[in-house]
Amino acid sequence: MEKDKKKTKGRIAIFITASTIIVAGAVLLFILLGNKEEEGPSVHEIPVQRIGAEEGASLDMPYEYIRSMMNRQESLLKNAVDIEAQTIIAKRPENILLAYSKPWHVAPVDRLLYVQAITSIRTIERKGNCEVTFIDGYDSSYLMMKNDGDVKGYAILPEWMKDGIAPGYKEDNITIKLINEEPRHWSTDFKVIGFYKADTEDTVYASMYSYAELYKFEEDVLDSLIMSLSIYYEDGANMTSLYSFMNDYFSDSQTKKEGENWVYMDYDFFYVPATEQ
Repeated sequence: MEKDKKKTKGRIAIFITASTIIVAGAVLLFILLGNKEEEGPSVHEIPVQRIGAEEGASLDMPYEYIRSMMNRQESLLKNAVDIEAQTIIAKRPENILLAYSKPWHVAPVDRLLYVQAITSIRTIERKGNCEVTFIDGYDSSYLMMKNDGDVKGYAILPEWMKDGIAPGYKEDNITIKLINEEPRHWSTDFKVIGFYKADTEDTVYASMYSYAELYKFEEDVLDSLIMSLSIYYEDGANMTSLYSFMNDYFSDSQTKKEGENWVYMDYDFFYVPATEQ
């Protein structure tokens, strides 16, 4: 009788232990699957490099490449999720001056040291502890938008500049003016579409099309304006179409292709296919 009781208790204990393990496993699986769904599709990078240069070196790429790709972005973005290009960094005020079309900012801007054109907020988000906040109605796509009437370009400013907004002005109706005085004076207005908060808040980020116009009289600068370029795509993208687009501009290996590319230049750059990364 006593033995039967012990056997029964043993079976109950084993059953409880097994049930606990099963439930715990189910919960863990649910959590893992839930996290996977929240994360969404994986995003992959296709970097572009200069043939014969060290990996990570500045591309010194002509702006014409990016101008052409932005003009065709509707086709590219059918299979890609982002184009990240960035220009060489200009120092303020030696290379580019900052002014205001209207006196909306009343505080010192000595902390602003640089100006750079970008096509994606990925560039800003590489800063430590970074968060980019757009004004309602705007998003990252405006960084690749062409000039539109009175609005010549778009800009994202450091968060601390909000503290200098003068009475009577609001975040959604302020502009800055960027000026290049050499070799001929040229200025462009940029509507502020957002702010970023990060460990370093010393750069004005401008939309690519309008920023490049500041150098319209400096062909040598335009010929080496772009320092980096990457294309991003998600799992499931049509890689055949994506590579076809890339092949219009670049070699698919470090071997230089013959002939001229889409922008009537030599194939001086190559992209790294996903299968070789």
